[in-house]
Amino acid sequence: MTNRRPVTAFIAAAVSLVVIDLSTKWWAVGALSDRRRALPGPVDLQLGYNSGTAFGLFSNLPTGIISIATLAFVTVIMNMWRTHRAPTVPVALIVAGGVANVVDRLEAGSVVDMLHTGWWPTFNLADIYITTGVALWIITTIRAPDNTHNDAASPAETTTT
Repeated sequence: MTNRRPVTAFIAAAVSLVVIDLSTKWWAVGALSDRRRALPGPVDLQLGYNSGTAFGLFSNLPTGIISIATLAFVTVIMNMWRTHRAPTVPVALIVAGGVANVVDRLEAGSVVDMLHTGWWPTFNLADIYITTGVALWIITTIRAPDNTHNDAASPAETTTT
């Protein structure tokens, strides 16, 4: 019997996260276009547009190049998940964040950001998904048991009674 990954649940989770992210971006464009909204705590709401990659890097690259690179990355991550070399929840977060930002970028030529700290580049939910996914992947990899050795006893370790 083979161990089947819950593909339907994975797709439902990723699509739901994409819809949530794109909805917050749609809301931000309408609600924040003319002002900044202060929130309690370290994060305020302020509309921003990022034509580059993370932290605004590579903003001089064409949208198509950034989108293709992101989709290639998402494809590699999905293949790692499909072959059981990556945990499900982190991969769903990373894929959802990447897809949401690509959809946004292809639609508008840039990614809508709205979470502003003043000391960190403005970001969005998709960025949180990606960051959280990578962090969880690292944590689960560090905490995973080492299965690289053979669990069967060697002939020298086998005893008869």
